[in-house]
Amino acid sequence: MKFSEAWLLRILYFLVFCCTASWLPVMADYCKSKGLSGTETSLLLSITPVMMFLVQPLYGMMADKWGYKKTMLFASLFSSLSYLGYLYNAGFAWLIVVTIIMSVFYNTIQPVLDSLALLLSKNNPNFSYGKLRIAGAAGWAFTGIITGQVIDAININVIFIISFISMFLVFIFSFFLKEEKEKQAIETSSYKNLGDVLKNPALIFLLYAVLIISAGTSTIWYFYSTYMKENGATASLVGYGISFQGLCELPLFYFSARIILRLGLKTTLLLTIVATVIRLLLYSAIKNPFAALPVELLHGISWSLFWVVCVEYINKLVDKNWLATGQSLLYVAYYGIGTIAGNYWTGYLQDTNMKVADIYLLNAGIIFITGIVVWFFIKEKKILHAG
Repeated sequence: MKFSEAWLLRILYFLVFCCTASWLPVMADYCKSKGLSGTETSLLLSITPVMMFLVQPLYGMMADKWGYKKTMLFASLFSSLSYLGYLYNAGFAWLIVVTIIMSVFYNTIQPVLDSLALLLSKNNPNFSYGKLRIAGAAGWAFTGIITGQVIDAININVIFIISFISMFLVFIFSFFLKEEKEKQAIETSSYKNLGDVLKNPALIFLLYAVLIISAGTSTIWYFYSTYMKENGATASLVGYGISFQGLCELPLFYFSARIILRLGLKTTLLLTIVATVIRLLLYSAIKNPFAALPVELLHGISWSLFWVVCVEYINKLVDKNWLATGQSLLYVAYYGIGTIAGNYWTGYLQDTNMKVADIYLLNAGIIFITGIVVWFFIKEKKILHAG
């Protein structure tokens, strides 16, 4: 069997996000089923974003020594096997150990895929990162329905079986990666020139805004299932909601460049913040889980378009020789510090018996204030093209 390089990357993106959609949106529910407190849940959920930055040097060394193909094979095999560790019921300490092991290998995979996608788009102008990455959104949408149905039919532990199968298929398809592409180089996430980059006050301000928005929206990504079930949803209905989110990402990833070109970076960023605030307010007001499904129409604007415009903004604010450092700082702000802070914030509020819907309302207010500050203090950045 032979695949074109572009189609192979699409398949790998699809499978990786099938795996992610299997466990990440319902991990808080899994922790609740194990009797963990809000603080314990927050600690467990924070391990993966923390490990994301610790594995960057590991990923770089592995890619340099073995090449992308062997790195993908190694990381996907051990990542897939680690999900089976969750099936062994041995208490909170065991869950911490398994999550650390899983995170080391899981977090290695997407940087490798991104590097391969960037290499392809660099060598072939017919492709772009966004049009390859869109397959990940399709994988998220596909798996949401399946996971919810199977949880209802069996139990929540089945999410790790689905994760194992999806990631093991990544391992299988990674054998088709071409050896000759392994030694090509492209600048990946880096912390070089950090001091010089951080001298830019506009960049620091944007990163602070991203951090606060990430903290406010992490309750959506990690506690969506808990919110839906507090309103009486079944796991199947939660799955439909997660699937719908993925579908709503597709057009926004595809048309993001045109939207930014037409509206400009600042207006597009403000649009995504407004969409996020409206989304959180609607969640907080809705008590019928079926009525929450149309709210997912805002997902593409509040997440996909938000992420693309942040990437483009960073590229405009940072010297072209330090783009990787700038993007690394964006990952730190959004996927790292922001996510960790948001999870602990949510866990703390849950321990005070606050419902997720009420946390959404509180977070909407925080993000709304952040949006006003962005409106007044972030300057417009002209963009000639967005790829």
